[in-house]
Amino acid sequence: MKKNFKIAASICFSIFLFSSCTKEEAAPQVAKITYVTDIKPIIVANCTPCHLSGGGNPNKWDDYLQAKNKIASILDRIQREPGTTGAMPNGAKTKLSSETINKFKQWVTDGTLEK
Repeated sequence: MKKNFKIAASICFSIFLFSSCTKEEAAPQVAKITYVTDIKPIIVANCTPCHLSGGGNPNKWDDYLQAKNKIASILDRIQREPGTTGAMPNGAKTKLSSETINKFKQWVTDGTLEK
């Protein structure tokens, strides 16, 4: 009986020892897309001068709240084919890159964070 107890205890200890040796890897944290860091620079580079303060369009995308509140419209227009009505950037011969458009989409997914 003592022998069986020692064997069982040894097995339990071994299982415990080996199970505690496995280390769970934490998922790498991916920085969330924010307006200030990621979106505003795209807007400044591609929507000048119309959609910036002082520009002729009343929609000022260099203002966080306006951009956040109109993101559905922004996404709609930047995904249109160049030359179609309402396509943005206005007059561009090509759309923004897929990577750039995906940043806008990811901004929405991440919660349209400002900073």
